[in-house]
Amino acid sequence: MTRHITSPMARQVLTVVAVTGLACALLPLGSNFVVSFGSQFMLWITLAVSWSLFSGNSGYASFGHGVFFGVGTYITAAVLRSTDMGFPVAMLAGGLAAGALALAVGLAVFSSSRFAGDLFGLVTLAMAFIVTTVVANVPALDGGTGVFIREHVAGSWIGEDTRHVYLVCTALAGLTALVALGASATRWGTALRSIRDDETVAQSLGVPTYRYKVATFAVSAALAGLAGAPQAVYLGYVETSSVFTLNIPLMVIMMTILGGTTRWYGPIVGAASVAILREALLDVGSPELAQIVTGLTLVVVIALMPRGLTGFLSRPRPLATTRAGTSP
Repeated sequence: MTRHITSPMARQVLTVVAVTGLACALLPLGSNFVVSFGSQFMLWITLAVSWSLFSGNSGYASFGHGVFFGVGTYITAAVLRSTDMGFPVAMLAGGLAAGALALAVGLAVFSSSRFAGDLFGLVTLAMAFIVTTVVANVPALDGGTGVFIREHVAGSWIGEDTRHVYLVCTALAGLTALVALGASATRWGTALRSIRDDETVAQSLGVPTYRYKVATFAVSAALAGLAGAPQAVYLGYVETSSVFTLNIPLMVIMMTILGGTTRWYGPIVGAASVAILREALLDVGSPELAQIVTGLTLVVVIALMPRGLTGFLSRPRPLATTRAGTSP
């Protein structure tokens, strides 16, 4: 029993649970600004870690992660607006809808070896435009007028206090981190990394690459869809131009690259770095300045630390040498 508790995997799980619990307990005691910033920060962590779960591990760069986030947002809004079901059911529906969309796309795209590399990225980018057009023209979802959410959650637990939105966002971030941790330490993560290294070799060794890609793509999308639910309540009013913007997947990719994909917690470090840097820059300058400095920071990190911040900090150090130039 003691051996299981003191194993590296168990310690990391306990660390994630403890940090998540501490964040839930302490941050709601802060000001409204701190709570709002914390909510968005936790959402960025969820999106970055869930994107890296598939794209970072497999090497298939997806530009459609914001679509799954938007689908979760709009499905949550539709359930809350059209039914008497509560927020938990609406959030689950948003996650399932995003996961189902990714499952359908994955089953079709991954069936052919041609859809790899840049072509896969173009497919996911095209998916973003298709889904945005559909949502904007379906009255039950948006119809081009946007959707008001706040009035449909008034009086409920999630709508009575912004701190409750923060608690949901924090719980989702913790759940996503646990999924990423589990993937990194099991055969699941090993299979995905073998696909990234050389998919042909992985297939020749008996790795069911098609199954792993489809399943992981769906899980990654479902987590992003779940994150869209508290975002709908946080915004109070959702419209396609703000929900399906390309800034979301680009920010997620930038956070993941900055933090590094060699460690499961790399996207968390990247999300924290970008969120804090942008907030600090917004306090002293304009949004344009924040984007410029953040972009330059990413360029510098890529040039000097190609494996990201976590890869650079955890790289093996050379052994100390004696005056004669030999290792002790």
